[in-house]
Amino acid sequence: MKKVLALAIMLLAFCLVGCSQNDDINDLAQPQTNLEFWIAENVDNVDFSDYQIKYGMMGGTEYYGTGYIPEVDENRQQTDPKHCVLYTVTSYPDYSSKTLHITYISITDPSIEFYGLSLNSTQEEIRYQMEEKQGFAIEKLGDNTLIARKGDYTFSFSKDIIRISVNVTNKEDIVF
Repeated sequence: MKKVLALAIMLLAFCLVGCSQNDDINDLAQPQTNLEFWIAENVDNVDFSDYQIKYGMMGGTEYYGTGYIPEVDENRQQTDPKHCVLYTVTSYPDYSSKTLHITYISITDPSIEFYGLSLNSTQEEIRYQMEEKQGFAIEKLGDNTLIARKGDYTFSFSKDIIRISVNVTNKEDIVF
């Protein structure tokens, strides 16, 4: 009886430790894509010296994908090119974490594809791929926007932009 009780306690402790560690990072498999980085990808060892920084972000850094060059307006402010990809790098899974990950991707370039989808995809194609094939829950906002959610991941599809994000917690209440 003591051995059974000890085994039960060990299994419970193992499950609690394992479950709490698995809750920290939800992995979403990287699809075949022409994006340079995927959402939640660890970029601790990436050299971003060849990437153009988008100025103005606090609590992280935004980088234009290679080949996308921002313009500067008459007020010397950066403006995004008509077609581009922006990657946001922050700590993850919490803003107090020591590791850096891609936590937001903004796509206005119709040549970018993932899951076989792009800015040129129809709402029916998006719905089929994200809901039926990838297991996301779909919500429609207005006539032109579909939101796909799964775990900590959110994909927003509209006519002019695709936004991909992963939820980052702020357990230490860091103010930027």
